[in-house]
Amino acid sequence: MAAPSRKRQRANTSGDTSIPLPTTPNTDYKSLISTFDPPTTQTLLLEAAQNHPAVAQSILTKHAQLLAAERSPVIDFDHYSKSIWRALRDADRMSGSRAWEASFDVTSSIESAVEKMVKSSPAHASLGTKKSALYTLRKICKTVALGRNDTCGSEVCKTLVGEETLENAMWDIVEGMSEEEREVLRSDGEWVGKMEELLEMGDFEGIGEVLVEMGIGVSDDDGSTTKDCQ
Repeated sequence: MAAPSRKRQRANTSGDTSIPLPTTPNTDYKSLISTFDPPTTQTLLLEAAQNHPAVAQSILTKHAQLLAAERSPVIDFDHYSKSIWRALRDADRMSGSRAWEASFDVTSSIESAVEKMVKSSPAHASLGTKKSALYTLRKICKTVALGRNDTCGSEVCKTLVGEETLENAMWDIVEGMSEEEREVLRSDGEWVGKMEELLEMGDFEGIGEVLVEMGIGVSDDDGSTTKDCQ
């Protein structure tokens, strides 16, 4: 076996002080970029846009989405939570069989409202619209959870919890939100507290995954008791 070369490398006299780039394919660029100050990030992004058409196109697309969101009106969905609360209240006053039959109409109304909210809250929608959808979905969750001991409410709860209708809707909306938009929600301590309270009620376990997706830590062992829909 040949002995390793002991020849000294030629001294660098060109003034090049560049640092060799790592060759690992698993570099965590998100963590690296988070250490940069805003001017550095902007400079690197500008250089990337000038040298790579795909990056330039992504910037143009994002800018267009932001402009569209600023121009789009804020849609208020709160009326859905009020109408669903009234429907469950009225059904609670019915006899057993009538309340059971009413549960199908109430469930259908909720599913229709949820579908409309999700369709109206895509990634390019205004932040106000997305917030209204998420806030309204939380209210509907709580209304359903509180009515689970009634004949109609129990049937509604079984269907929505079993299919994770409300949690999936929240997930779809949050998934389309930017990090800046998520930070706005994370900073709303009252809303976060109400979401955690809803999770502790035990019916909508998928709420925990929604909170994690938003960057809000959720303990797996919080001592809460699961309350299944009866």
